[in-house]
Amino acid sequence: MAFYDPAGCRLISMATSYQDWFGDKGNNQVDLIDVLALMTLPITSSMLFGVFTFSIDVFGGYDMTDPIWTVAGADLSAALFISLFSIIWILVTNVANSNTQHSQAQLAIISVALILPLLTVFVPAFHSLVFWSDLSQLAAFMYVTIAATYVSYIA
Repeated sequence: MAFYDPAGCRLISMATSYQDWFGDKGNNQVDLIDVLALMTLPITSSMLFGVFTFSIDVFGGYDMTDPIWTVAGADLSAALFISLFSIIWILVTNVANSNTQHSQAQLAIISVALILPLLTVFVPAFHSLVFWSDLSQLAAFMYVTIAATYVSYIA
């Protein structure tokens, strides 16, 4: 016998297991340890991909996309470092969990999300591709954010 829970999100059977709408069985939820990374990643990656800007006006002012270092013509900013740290944090905390078994597709999704900001900063042709139109900037931002949330949720 199976029925839907009051929220209508899961098919509950035998009161101890459930199956979501996509047929995936398990305890899919965002880990509490990933919440801070999942909150900062959309903000910093949107700044990195030029979706919106943010600057602090007190104490002399600071723009999060201003370069901290310039290496071989690539501007390394606080937004890049925080974005990369957030993605790596989500991956490391999920891999460190002994119950997590990532498929190769999930590892490919998070790898592209990790490489996308790096390619945007270090490869001028890829930077031109991402900043070619507003839609491509939004797509890059959405991919990084959704991929990190997906990997955190599914693991």
